[in-house]
Amino acid sequence: MPRRDRMPPEVLADLVDLLAACRAFAGVDRARLHDVARDVEVGYLAAVEPPVRPALVVMRGELRVLDAGGVVRDVVDAGEYAAVGPDSRVEPVTSALVAWLGDRARSLAWSGARDPAWRPPAQGTGTRLHATPVRAVMSSPVLMVEPSVTCREAAGLMRERRVSSVLVLGRDGPGVLTDRDLRSRLVAEGRPADTVVAEVASYPALVVGADVTCAEAQLEMLAAGVHHLPVVEGGRVVGMVTSTDLHTLEARSPLAVRSGVDRSSTVAEVAAAMAELPGSVARMLGDGAGPREVGRVVATVTDRVQRRLLDLAFAELGRPEGDFAWLCFGSQARREQTVLTDQDTGLVLPDGGGPEVEEAWAAVAAWVTDALERVGYPRCRGGVMASEPLWRHDLAGWHARLDGLVRQPSEHHLLESAIVFDARVVTGSVTVADLLGPTLARTVRDATFRGRLARVATTHRPPLGFLGRLTVEHRGEHRGQLDLKKGALLPVADLARLTAVARGGPEVGTDERLEAAAETGAMSRDLSGTLRAGYTLALGLRLQRHAELFAAGESLSNHVDPAALDPWVRAELKEYFKAVRVAQEHVASTYLVGMLG
Repeated sequence: MPRRDRMPPEVLADLVDLLAACRAFAGVDRARLHDVARDVEVGYLAAVEPPVRPALVVMRGELRVLDAGGVVRDVVDAGEYAAVGPDSRVEPVTSALVAWLGDRARSLAWSGARDPAWRPPAQGTGTRLHATPVRAVMSSPVLMVEPSVTCREAAGLMRERRVSSVLVLGRDGPGVLTDRDLRSRLVAEGRPADTVVAEVASYPALVVGADVTCAEAQLEMLAAGVHHLPVVEGGRVVGMVTSTDLHTLEARSPLAVRSGVDRSSTVAEVAAAMAELPGSVARMLGDGAGPREVGRVVATVTDRVQRRLLDLAFAELGRPEGDFAWLCFGSQARREQTVLTDQDTGLVLPDGGGPEVEEAWAAVAAWVTDALERVGYPRCRGGVMASEPLWRHDLAGWHARLDGLVRQPSEHHLLESAIVFDARVVTGSVTVADLLGPTLARTVRDATFRGRLARVATTHRPPLGFLGRLTVEHRGEHRGQLDLKKGALLPVADLARLTAVARGGPEVGTDERLEAAAETGAMSRDLSGTLRAGYTLALGLRLQRHAELFAAGESLSNHVDPAALDPWVRAELKEYFKAVRVAQEHVASTYLVGMLG
């Protein structure tokens, strides 16, 4: 075996290349890999034997790692890394050439891959939202007026300067007065032109930093439903960026989709605007947007669609009496949504409304559910829709229903609990704390419910076979493919939800829940980091798969052929699925899942 004191330079260079290409050492400086390579021992493995050193990379061939009892714990292909314990055995599947690594390599393995990361497609599509800072497109200087200025005077200044907004000085920060405000809050309401701007402007103004990207500014506009953002630097306003400025960079961005939705006066017009969303998402991915950012954008656009359809329903049916809240569940609530999604909605009815009010709200819910289907959101096959009585209650009714789910955790009730605990208010006067607070307080004290929810979190196993290979479907139209949603995303969403519910945490997004689990000690930082990175990767693969199918004019699907993925992706997925399996085994052991009746 080549030893560090006499290793030829060309062999040393080959070993550094081997380590650099191994996913376990991604992100590690090449100089550090050079030091590791100097300590490598290379040898052939032709029969079962104890490990020569504590870690290895397979240079050629394939081997299995066995525990002290002879059980296969890992299968390692060419180019892959494995850590091996002193009681382990390694067995070649075929004769294998192995690079045995020391403790230094073991400490470096995976050290550069702990942050969630996504490798975008190699070829961009020409948009510049993610590469352009806001300062490059903002208007400066900004027109600013005193709050005592009249709307007539402000409108004259806006016309003179050819701008669509002015900043209005305020005690707690500036406000914004836009041409839209003048139309909707002054002219439409019949107010006199001498009304002071302080009565019409929006306070306080949502602001954005000068160095953030236009993509981040776009996301802020989408989430807040605004078209103007003052730009700040060093504590002072230095410019103004508008949705029109961003449209200049990308005429078919999600902002354009949102604007089309907002302008729609019929369901057909909403559907026409939403037809642009898949292409817009594809362009975002091609431009380097991360999966979590894209998921947030899609969920935000869906929020916008639901609000607009509610407005159209009120215009046609009339606005029923009382305060309400429109709810979303699942990936929309977690802000991890893709363009292949169905409806998951609910409704909080006014308190004490009576049968007539309930009937009126039921008609609105049915109208919106039908409209969402026409826009492109299929009905939920499980019936999780506001049009269904089970998903439509006043606040007291919701509390009673949730309390029943926790007190009687049948298999069906547990599935419904998993849905409800991923909830968010799209619009209305009720907060998620109002809705879920009492129930979350109860789950923290209810060990039986947590145990049964833990069983749900260990039900969906990752698609990793006994020998450590990616498993695929063996029959049907998706033969030879794996389901990214069911196999790669759902298991971790379940685990993350359990960690939040177990401590009564307010987080809804999977990444936020996993991060909180590490912060609170519910999960190790290494395991949390691996799950977060893997979840981001799987979400990105799902989004990219949808983009490819959309471009080809084919029906969207969550299935992908592992053989068509890059080798680094397959290696990363295998490590991710191993981590999911470890997390599920830990949950099963902690909550004694096997002993539950």
